Amino acid sequence: MSVHYALITNDRTHELTTAKASNPPTPTPPTAPLTRSEQFITAAVFLFPALALTVPDGYSIGAVALLIAAITHLIANGRTWAQHPPLPGAVKAVIAFMLVYALLWMGDAALRGEGVREFDRPSRFLLAAFCLSVFARARIHQAALWLGLAVGGLGAGGLAITQKLIEGQQRANGFAQVIQFGNAAMLIGLMGLAGMLWSLQPPTTNPDRPRRTRRRRALLTGLMGLGALGGLTASFLSGTRGAWLALAPALLVGLWAAVQLGKARLYLLIGPVALAVIATTAYFIPATGVEWRVDSAVSEVQRYLEDTERRTNTGNRLEMWKGAAHLIGERPWVGWGETEYQAELARLGEAGIITERASEYTHAHNEWLNVWAKRGITGVFILLGLYLSPINAFLRLPRGATSQTSFSGSRDSRHLALPTAGMIFTFGAMATGLTQVNFNHNIGVMTFAFMTAVLVGISQHN
Repeated sequence: MSVHYALITNDRTHELTTAKASNPPTPTPPTAPLTRSEQFITAAVFLFPALALTVPDGYSIGAVALLIAAITHLIANGRTWAQHPPLPGAVKAVIAFMLVYALLWMGDAALRGEGVREFDRPSRFLLAAFCLSVFARARIHQAALWLGLAVGGLGAGGLAITQKLIEGQQRANGFAQVIQFGNAAMLIGLMGLAGMLWSLQPPTTNPDRPRRTRRRRALLTGLMGLGALGGLTASFLSGTRGAWLALAPALLVGLWAAVQLGKARLYLLIGPVALAVIATTAYFIPATGVEWRVDSAVSEVQRYLEDTERRTNTGNRLEMWKGAAHLIGERPWVGWGETEYQAELARLGEAGIITERASEYTHAHNEWLNVWAKRGITGVFILLGLYLSPINAFLRLPRGATSQTSFSGSRDSRHLALPTAGMIFTFGAMATGLTQVNFNHNIGVMTFAFMTAVLVGISQHN
């Protein structure tokens, strides 16, 4: 009797197992309403760029919201999490470089006896990697990102105008370090321009989807344009010359997007002219201070090269580069670490190799020289991977929709907005890093890590 019961039980178990294998869980349709946890993530995605520069510690508030939303979504879907398809290799590469960067920086600091304080900024990449692993499996309305960028750009622009033109500050800085404010505002403004590819989306030929009216498209495009203008205005009013370097790669990424849409000729006529108009306007309006910043930089470089004055703002930066290059030459493979780098820089100042003022800074004002001097050549390759892996993920996104046309004959730009914004952001961060060490500032590392998680994560389901 017991043997017969066991056989029946085993047969029943086999039938259930076979049924589960032949009927795997059906994924949630993309058109289904968002779950509560996905709505939470979508709200956090809006808040991150909207608050980043407009309220004190706004970038931290937004990042905490993203982290809480990611944890909430993971808990809410814990029972079915293993049933999700594996992440694409390009996304795994981004996560891997985030983890390796954080672990190398923290491990190196521990081995050199620099204390846990050097764990703080690298740890942000651990948290961002976790968020990315969740966001890539969640459905997030990309409209939240674009509207957040528009609100963030408008807020930053309004704050900068208030500080510079009304309160009379020499340079607008919002609630952050002035260079970081200028860099972040520039990237928000440029990503807002990419968002216009989304707002200008032509009506679809699919009758099952609502058609965007011309009025709604005009309102959204106007909002994105104002947000972009606000971000660019905030950056120019901050007088952050290093932020201007992000304009060049943005122009090239824009050309790439135009080629995808078959609008290269039109872009070559409009893009460079628009950039020239923006730059010329900013230069010739005295209130922006751009003219003074440009002229002073040219004068300071000239005096430095003539060896008549090295103790200017530009001269100090060149001296810091010189000191970092000197230390790289002494220890190119393993670097000096944070503490020893500062001690060695002071030694160079005392010896007269660089100015004493330049020897007082804790970093090289160049991301690449700084990493090489402190973490060695291995650190340089990891930093390169940290930048290039998101770009690889954006380039691998399916862009078949960009070759489709609407009933009006216009090509659909909806699927191109995210990779365009992502590459503008990443290349822009690389460019601004040529004159500043963004990852040595909390706002810089938080903005890059969590915005990368948002951009790469959202792109997986859009």
